[in-house]
Amino acid sequence: MALQGVIDTLKRTNLQEIGVSFSIADLMKDLKIDGNNVYIKVFSPSEKYHEYMREKIEKALKSIGAEKIEIEFSNEPPSQRQTQPPPPPPQVNPFETRRRVPNVKKVIAVASGKGGVGKSTVAVNLASALKKLGYNVGYLDADMYGPSGPTMFGAKDKKVMARQTPQGDKIIAPEAHGVKIMSIGFLLPSEDTPVIWRGPVLFKALTQFLFDIDWGEEELDFLIIDLPPGTGDVQITLGQTAEIDGAIIVTTPQDVALIDVKKGIQMFNEVQIPILGVVENMSYFVCPDSRKVYEIFGKSKTEEIAKAYGTEVLGKIPIEPKVAEFSDLGIPIVFAKEDSQSAKEFINIAEKVIKKLSSM
Repeated sequence: MALQGVIDTLKRTNLQEIGVSFSIADLMKDLKIDGNNVYIKVFSPSEKYHEYMREKIEKALKSIGAEKIEIEFSNEPPSQRQTQPPPPPPQVNPFETRRRVPNVKKVIAVASGKGGVGKSTVAVNLASALKKLGYNVGYLDADMYGPSGPTMFGAKDKKVMARQTPQGDKIIAPEAHGVKIMSIGFLLPSEDTPVIWRGPVLFKALTQFLFDIDWGEEELDFLIIDLPPGTGDVQITLGQTAEIDGAIIVTTPQDVALIDVKKGIQMFNEVQIPILGVVENMSYFVCPDSRKVYEIFGKSKTEEIAKAYGTEVLGKIPIEPKVAEFSDLGIPIVFAKEDSQSAKEFINIAEKVIKKLSSM
């Protein structure tokens, strides 16, 4: 186990339930790591907190692979020098504690620098296109604050079950259109219920979605993770905890959206996730009467920006009213209207993604 990985985990382990604003790392007096065995000495003002703190520490460390955990309590507060965790050795890779998502061959993150560009439409239809090509596919709606996956897959009424395993409780992913799906939307009382979570709770939920989902007996060929827009906590948590095989950034031809594409590419570079390419959504409109092409958002600069940042445009999705219409009905356009330009483009994008991942 990596020293910095353990320290970062202890920093995220807070004691808010007992009204203490410190993390376990703040109270730490000593820390030793031997393989997957951890010894930790922490300050506790009273014995009545020992069992609570022991459970918090063991749960946090076991979540990152600790096997034997030895905890010692001290009634002497840590000195100012001790409260500062030791710096990691220069050669330590901050991402070496990342884990593979269980029972999944390839994990693809679909992101956007800003909202309103049709990121979830792309994610849902990419998953559907991969399924259409004969692969075993899962879709994880990680947009915790705006889960739209259940609606777009027509799965709002699906029930989520759980089962016990030697590794702990597992949430069984329901299925729609042959795709295994999971979303926080399944766990809310209604689709009108807002998710009001802060960092630690959000981190815990995302970690559970990544590592505690039962995707079925057959291994998934692809798991599509539909991220929230922007470059916030979810994206950073994902980059630090899970091994992602590639990321796709969704944009529109508008300059304001393309500015955020640059931020998205830089963010994924920072967390060492390969960029598979950019998908330009709402790229153009074809008049059904004259078949004339209109660039409603102006002439695209997406290819120019992608090239400048060392990536490529995987495909351009036109504006087709049927895409939104069938999304509201819960049928991805790839299944609903196979001969549409959008469906064909999603299939082309899926084939490019398969080719790129096979060569990485």
